[in-house]
Amino acid sequence: KGIDKEFYLLFSIFDENDSWYLNKNIEAFTGDPSKVDEKDPDFMESNKMHAVNGYLYGNLPGLAMCKNDKVSWHLIGLGSHYDMHGVHFQGNTIDLRGTTRDGLALFPHLSGTALMQPDRVGTFKVVCRTFDHFVGGMKHLYEVSGCRSTTRAQQQHGAIRLYYISAEEVEWDYASNKSSAPKIYNISSYEERCAARSQLLPEEGELSAAQRVVSVLCRKAALITGILYLNLGPLLHAEVGDSVLIVFKNKASRPYSISAHGIEE
Repeated sequence: KGIDKEFYLLFSIFDENDSWYLNKNIEAFTGDPSKVDEKDPDFMESNKMHAVNGYLYGNLPGLAMCKNDKVSWHLIGLGSHYDMHGVHFQGNTIDLRGTTRDGLALFPHLSGTALMQPDRVGTFKVVCRTFDHFVGGMKHLYEVSGCRSTTRAQQQHGAIRLYYISAEEVEWDYASNKSSAPKIYNISSYEERCAARSQLLPEEGELSAAQRVVSVLCRKAALITGILYLNLGPLLHAEVGDSVLIVFKNKASRPYSISAHGIEE
């Protein structure tokens, strides 16, 4: 009741190596069936179809709706332990059990229903973000059309907020003073135990191989304890209806990226 469109999406990996017609397909679609090794890992992987409703690579038809429609997405997982899917909706957000987000986890033999009221016109992706599944074809498109005209009162006008974010590599002791850790987390202090043990060790130049391992592990344990105090940041402020423009610069030595969750991207 109160739903304009309903869609049912079945996410599953169909293993055609178990098909009754495997041998017939080999005879019909290979140049020399005698050279086909059914146990070859690459051949077996090529027969695993990463599909949504049986369709791959954007060929799933019928995912069309109007702007501001109330849409119900019924998502179903089926298969083996490999069928753990991270379903992602591009362009519009979904409501799942009272939370606003752009994706959800879907496990085999489980299902879920997400509600969407798209407020952007265009063609967007609905995909599984599990890497092997995405590459294997578990990615499709849904289309939002401007079927009804929007009144001036319905249009939202907000500010454009510009933020600059960079990724930098900095050596940082997150908690140089961890004396309160045993009281808060009911754990023994790594630093105290390591300090007591270090008094029993000889000088650095006289350490044996095993003793050097103990020394390194103690330093790593102290760093792990410090991670308990790590906070997220930076905090970006915006209001409903605003547009947020983020300029991201990577100053690190490895690739990094940023992704917005729970809002339009």
